[in-house]
Amino acid sequence: MAFVLAQKGYEVKVLTSIPDYPQGKFYDGYSLFKKRTEKVDGVTIVRVPVIPKGNGKKMRMVLNYMSTVFFFTLYGLYQALFGRFDCVFVHDTSPAFIIIPALIVKKIQRIPMYLWILDMWPESLVAGGIHSKTIYGMVERMMGCFYRNSKKILISSSGFRRMLTAKGVADEKVVYLPNWCDEAVISCSHSEIPELPEGFKIMFAGNYGEAQNLTNVFKAAKMTREHKHIQWLFVGDGRKKRWADQFVSENDLADTVHQYGRYPIETMSSFFEQADIMLLPLCNQLVFNMTLPAKIQAYMAIGKPIMGIINGEGADVIRKSECGWCVDADDYEDLARKVIEISSMSREELARLGANGHEYYKKNFTKDSCIGRIERIITDKDV
Repeated sequence: MAFVLAQKGYEVKVLTSIPDYPQGKFYDGYSLFKKRTEKVDGVTIVRVPVIPKGNGKKMRMVLNYMSTVFFFTLYGLYQALFGRFDCVFVHDTSPAFIIIPALIVKKIQRIPMYLWILDMWPESLVAGGIHSKTIYGMVERMMGCFYRNSKKILISSSGFRRMLTAKGVADEKVVYLPNWCDEAVISCSHSEIPELPEGFKIMFAGNYGEAQNLTNVFKAAKMTREHKHIQWLFVGDGRKKRWADQFVSENDLADTVHQYGRYPIETMSSFFEQADIMLLPLCNQLVFNMTLPAKIQAYMAIGKPIMGIINGEGADVIRKSECGWCVDADDYEDLARKVIEISSMSREELARLGANGHEYYKKNFTKDSCIGRIERIITDKDV
C-alpha cells in the first residue's frame, strides 16, 4: 500500500519495528544499529527497536509488547513534534499498542487518523492464551479510545462489523476493506524449489502458529497415512514447527508429510502450481471465526481449490465462491475423510473449483480496487 501511494505522488513515511516476525529474532542485515532508517521505492521507513519475540513464550511476548509500547510511543512523539503530516494511517495487526504513536501524532498535529483493523483486540489476547480480566478490561478501554479518535475504521473482515457495533462504534464509521494478494505470490516467474513428491498434493503455506490449527491438521494427516498417494506439503516456519517435526517423527509420517521450511514469497507461485488443493486451517475461537484469513486471497488468486478446516467468515467465503470445501475447525476426522474423497476427483473438476475462486478474487479482492478505496478515504473522496 505504501509503495503504491508513493508511486501516485504521496509522501509516505512508515513507522515499524526491526523485523523479527515470525522467526522471533532480528532478520539478517537488521539490528539495533543497522538499517534503522532506509528509503525503499520512494517510501521512508523508520524501524523502532523492540525486544524480539524469541521462542514466543508468554514472558517473551510480554517483553516484546512492553518494548513495543515504550519505543513506539517515544518515536511517535518525535515524529509528532518534528515531522509534518496530513493524516496518519494505522495497519493494525498485533500488538494493537502500535496505535498509540499514531494517536499522539493525530492529537499534536490535529490531523485525521484512519485505523485498518486486521486483528481484533482484546479478543486476540484471549486467543493467544492471556486470560487476565484486568488486562482484558484495560485493553478494551484503550481500544475504545482508539475507535473514538479514528475518522474511519477499516475492517478486513465483515465479521468485525458486528463486534465493533457491540462495542458501540457507529456503523457509518466502519468501512469494509479486505486484504489483497501480494503480486509476488501470483507472478508467473519460475523459481527453483525442491522436487515435490508424486501423488495427490495438499499444501499449506505460511506461519506455523497456534492460531493455524495445525494440531488438527497433523492428526488428519496421521489418519490418511495408509493412503500413500495423499501427500501433505507444508511450506513455512514458526513457533509450532518443532512440535510438528516431533509429531511427524513419532507417528512415522515421513512418507506422506513433507515440510520444506521457509521460502521467499517470490517462490510461492512455483509451489502453488504443483499443489492439487490448498489447505486453509484456523482455530475455532470467536475472534478467528470473525476473521477472513489473508491466505484465502492468495489461494484464490492463484486459482487453486481450497480445503478449509475453519469456521465463520472464512468458511462462508469458500462456500459462497464455490471454490472448495469446508469442515468444522475441530473435526480433524472429517478433514481426513474429505481429503481422501477429494483425492479421487478429476483434474477437470478441481480446475473448475479453482477457476471459481479466481473469478471471485477478481471481483472482490484486487489490489487496485482496494488501494483505490484507501486513497479515496484518506482524501475525503469516498462516498
